[in-house]
Amino acid sequence: LFVLAEHRRQGVGSALYSEAERLLEELQLDSLRNWVHPNNDRMIGFLRKKGYSVLNKIEVRRVQHGESFMQRIKVGKNIFDFSA
Repeated sequence: LFVLAEHRRQGVGSALYSEAERLLEELQLDSLRNWVHPNNDRMIGFLRKKGYSVLNKIEVRRVQHGESFMQRIKVGKNIFDFSA
């Protein structure tokens, strides 16, 4: 889901999401899943308002050449290096 900056805070994202949820129900599917970057606070807040919360996904991969980590994130008992 992406809404251009000039159209945000006007209900566009909510309308799109409502339609996605309606289609999910129409197709008799059980779950709408969201992949959200951990520092995308706006989208996380948007989804929380709609009743969504973190389920169980963490991406783990090798460090790429020349990549640096910006911060550390704690999830449960684990601490992960995180690149923005």
